[in-house]
Amino acid sequence: MELQNKKILITGGAGFIGSHTADTLIEKGAEAIIIDNLATGRKENINPKAKFYNINIADQKIEDIFQEEKPEIIYHFAFNVLVPKSVKNPLVDMDSIAGSINILKNAKKYGAKKIIFSSSGFLYGNTKNLPAKETEPIDPISPYVVAKNAVENYLRFFNKAYGLSYVIFRYAAVYGPRQVTGAMADYIRKLSAGQQAEIWGDGNKTRDYVYVGDVARANLLALNLPLDYPNPVFNIGTSIETTLNELYEKIAQLLKKEPKPIYLPDRPGEQVRYSLDYSKFKKALGWRPAISLDEGLKLILEFRNLLKS
Repeated sequence: MELQNKKILITGGAGFIGSHTADTLIEKGAEAIIIDNLATGRKENINPKAKFYNINIADQKIEDIFQEEKPEIIYHFAFNVLVPKSVKNPLVDMDSIAGSINILKNAKKYGAKKIIFSSSGFLYGNTKNLPAKETEPIDPISPYVVAKNAVENYLRFFNKAYGLSYVIFRYAAVYGPRQVTGAMADYIRKLSAGQQAEIWGDGNKTRDYVYVGDVARANLLALNLPLDYPNPVFNIGTSIETTLNELYEKIAQLLKKEPKPIYLPDRPGEQVRYSLDYSKFKKALGWRPAISLDEGLKLILEFRNLLKS
């Protein structure tokens, strides 16, 4: 799709994945409009060429932005990203659901053609069928994933009722520069300071780590899907499992640090094993991950000026 001067709205565009996607769109000539309340996003992540609105997606004044900008495409990233917080108090996800409905309602009212939603591969729960395909039954094990599934179903409703086109991406564990939450960011922060980092459980849980640049590239490719593409739900991952112990060791070796992890009791709402089959999107648009975990970790440490020669 030709993006020159095309108006694209990015909710959560000051956040980790949203800001990288905004950068990619701007590089292609798009006119980026970012909505973010900076709860977890950072102002320094916002591309200076983007138009920025500091507002919560659940705020009814969102309609004023849609009326003013009339975006053709919407990328929806704004969501509570703190899973332990949602396990402790599931009500924190109500804002994410209400805000998502607010975005969909205004997208329909002001003529948006397509919305791309960042969902989660955690929807498949503790399935033994790995790498998980999109056909795997939904089995949420945390309120965060329940909320993501709810928004997926609202997208289907708005499509059937009003013809609003959508693409759902179920991401694996996205990592890269600008990431400030999650186990990897915590390990890097503490190990680089010579401190021990905590691992919840025995460290044998696995995750599928996909680099944020590869994810941004997938987000861009989604614009090439026809508006009437059937069942536009895609996994974005690498199909490779890495244990938390292995991740910790990789980071420690790159940083040339010695501290061993502190093992803490398991937390509720966490999956045991996790990897995604990305062959559906590969078949649709030729996408595949380009950056390995080892390469990606080096890129993060270079970004943070932590890599020693």
